[in-house]
Amino acid sequence: MSGFDAARNEILEWLAETIQIPIDELDLEKPLSEIGLDSLDAVHMIATIESIIRKELPEDIIKRITCLNDIFEMMRDRMAAA
Repeated sequence: MSGFDAARNEILEWLAETIQIPIDELDLEKPLSEIGLDSLDAVHMIATIESIIRKELPEDIIKRITCLNDIFEMMRDRMAAA
């Protein structure tokens, strides 16, 4: 398993536990606010992502995140640049 895949799985596990739904029911294209993620959860998720990829995310990137696929695309880009 690649570093990206492991990080992606860690985020999915955290999110599924946080919003109390099975991982396989997470819709990667659905807006984060519609899957039950509140603003405090979103802040915690960003901190978790930064911890996993060992990089701070610029505010402009964070503001563009609307769904899980956005997060994973951003993570892939940031990890590839490392």
